Amino acid sequence: MKKSGLIFFAGLLLAAAGCAPGIKYSAIRGGGGDLLFDDGEPGTAGTGRPVTNLVAGEKLTYDASWIGIPVGKLILENHGLEVIGGEEAYHLTFTTISNDFLSNFFKIEDTVHTWISREEGYPLRFEKVVQEGEYSKHEVIEYDWESMTATYRREDKEDREPETMPIPEDSQDVFSMIYWLRRQPIGLGRQLALTVNADKKNWDVVVEVVETGLFETVPTGQVKAFALTPRAAHHGQPLEKGNLVAWVTTDNRRIPLAFEVETPIFGSAVAVLSDAVLPPLEDEAPLAEETRGTPERIYRTGDWIQGLTQAVAVGR
Repeated sequence: MKKSGLIFFAGLLLAAAGCAPGIKYSAIRGGGGDLLFDDGEPGTAGTGRPVTNLVAGEKLTYDASWIGIPVGKLILENHGLEVIGGEEAYHLTFTTISNDFLSNFFKIEDTVHTWISREEGYPLRFEKVVQEGEYSKHEVIEYDWESMTATYRREDKEDREPETMPIPEDSQDVFSMIYWLRRQPIGLGRQLALTVNADKKNWDVVVEVVETGLFETVPTGQVKAFALTPRAAHHGQPLEKGNLVAWVTTDNRRIPLAFEVETPIFGSAVAVLSDAVLPPLEDEAPLAEETRGTPERIYRTGDWIQGLTQAVAVGR
């Protein structure tokens, strides 16, 4: 199975598989919605920004289902700081585990790793260990920000030579982009642009905040949420592997609440937050309100994690 769908969180689902059972979300439109999401709370609707939310010990668990049938769990976890190439980095993992039902005919045990620089906010290393039925793969990508290159290796293919390619400034890998997005000041109608390095390509990705509403999960209760939809293109050619919606809280943590991916062939699959370990965050003052509706690119990579982001319009 080709993994191009990983480009925008589709890798956060067990399979690209018609409704979305388990999602308890109600959109809010009109003036009431504007008041609700512009109520002055830090980090909401572009009036502020989230504090540094790369926090050791954070663990988010999701129940995944396909056409209403439970198929397994997804786990996002921050294991804290490690040293990669002499630089301190947060080690994060995304684990996909099929349940007994699915494992009877197609067992899945996948783990994706990323190490994100503590100071600069860019990925230093990406690793994917895949075991899906009879298929297995062990891929490593190492990022060299001095030479602006990414080097791919297959740990399970000793006869395959490493491949090196150039990468643009401020690139993210397909997993680190989740934490990049969680860091950005966002509001209804806003678009954020970035480059995602995946599948030996540099993808131009734009994520749009398309809706606001109330979302309910077991660990969070009913909370305010943004609905995000991403799209990607390579050399102007759009990636057409299906549609994805992700919901995140509007508060400082920007907790991913759920993901839904729909494809023409397999229908839809969803993952909904079922358990959360949330260590305390430090308090930081909010930034001034940002403009909305313009695609933006964060050029100063290191600033995003320190709360000093400077966004400029694409094409300037």
